[in-house]
Amino acid sequence: MQYRVEDTICAIATARGGAARSMVRISGPSVVGIVEDVFQPHEHVALASLKKPQVIEGSLRIGWQCEDSHSTHRASRDETRLETRYESTIPCDLFLWPTARSYTREPVAELHTVGSPPVLQAVLATVCRAGARLAEPGEFTLRAFLAGRLDLTQAEAVLGVIDAHDESDLHTALTQLAGGMARPMHALREILLQLLAELEAGLDFVEEDIEFITRDEVLARLEQAHTTLVELASQLTQRHTTQVLPRVALLGEPNAGKSSLFNALVQRFAASALPNVVGPTSAIVSPTSGTTRDYLTATLDLGGLKCQLMDTAGIDPNPHVRPSATGFTTARATASIEAAAQAATADCRRQAAVRIWCIPMPAIPACENDPAIATRFESFVPPDCELVVFTKSDLVDSRQRDLLGHVEIIASTAARGRAAALATSSTTGEGLDALHDSLRAMLVALWPVERSAVVANTADRCRQSIFQATAAIDEARSSAAARAGDEFVASELRTALHELGQVVGTVYTEDLLDRIFRTFCIGK
Repeated sequence: MQYRVEDTICAIATARGGAARSMVRISGPSVVGIVEDVFQPHEHVALASLKKPQVIEGSLRIGWQCEDSHSTHRASRDETRLETRYESTIPCDLFLWPTARSYTREPVAELHTVGSPPVLQAVLATVCRAGARLAEPGEFTLRAFLAGRLDLTQAEAVLGVIDAHDESDLHTALTQLAGGMARPMHALREILLQLLAELEAGLDFVEEDIEFITRDEVLARLEQAHTTLVELASQLTQRHTTQVLPRVALLGEPNAGKSSLFNALVQRFAASALPNVVGPTSAIVSPTSGTTRDYLTATLDLGGLKCQLMDTAGIDPNPHVRPSATGFTTARATASIEAAAQAATADCRRQAAVRIWCIPMPAIPACENDPAIATRFESFVPPDCELVVFTKSDLVDSRQRDLLGHVEIIASTAARGRAAALATSSTTGEGLDALHDSLRAMLVALWPVERSAVVANTADRCRQSIFQATAAIDEARSSAAARAGDEFVASELRTALHELGQVVGTVYTEDLLDRIFRTFCIGK
């Protein structure tokens, strides 16, 4: 891809589709002249004399070209089609950066106007006729990089902001864009460049026995560089540990309200930007026991922490008691299906980081002084379940609801004190927010997740260079500790600086730039 930085470029810089407002961005040396041709300010302003950024209200003159589809007098198919051209005026706000104090470090204009796709295309055509050309993907950010406004890690962070799936991804990209990786990287390069300069100066005066830096100082700076590189390498590998989502299994006897709870949680907390649903988007709900045979999964977003929720088949308390079936063959088939469903549930149960045991509130004994309550809940709640959830709270009477506090204590004891019991209703939404908060707190404690400090594109591109630079610094440390000649240490430093230059973009090729910026959308 050929980038001609001397051209003035333009592109639609807002999302596709209709909107109340949209924007066309222009950047390059001819911006002011192009804007003077197409923009009419409401009040007289000498655009060419402006020295500071300005916002100016006005209107935009755009030209339209339409095919004359009514002409029937054409000699042949190849005859040039007739066109009708006319001009019109639309309201527009001009945001103008007339000097190099802009994102691209060259004059930039933004035309904010009506967000109609045909209008925006007409604006683009008008701007191109005035002297601009359509921008290539990512060319605005490329110009910012070539002008020194951004390094490569920050340029990739721009794409990370655009492609962010959730709040965590956005935070990572914004941190990197603000210099989260660039600052330590540039500081490290300055340390190594200064060390290399001092070593090479000593090599120039080796016959005069002049020492520009002591061996201990060399080792101390190399140790500092090694520590920084190890931290950067750790940041590049963190992303891979965060992509496996912790699993949360809804368990319980048949008809315990698991599927209804699954649907309610998915409807309220589904991570729509990161879909992960196996099969239908909701579980089939029926008062008939055993409706769920297979398990269903969906991704929940619990305040920025994602998990995979699993709806499982009900655990049969009497697995050897089968409902009667019409015919021996049908009975065997039913038993085989039920056995497969129980096996799938057991597998989900083993894989889950958190197991939620669901108990329908109508099944709670109505007598507070019943001595069998504790024993009943001991048998209800398996020891491997971390959370107890009472379902169908909207189906109980006031007397049973009055017992809830007492039952929660018993259930918490039965659950070995891991978590308090929660009352929920999939119909009214009662308890869903409390379940969200409890589940998130448990996952944070059970499944520590480190926030990635680097966007994925940067991690993939830079990992090898960081490892090569670390290896070079290790060799330099070994040579310095063994009191080998400074020329050996200097050689390894040059290798490390070359690799770090590829990370920040002081060393690059056209192929590298093309590979990075062609993934951008046009207008960025």
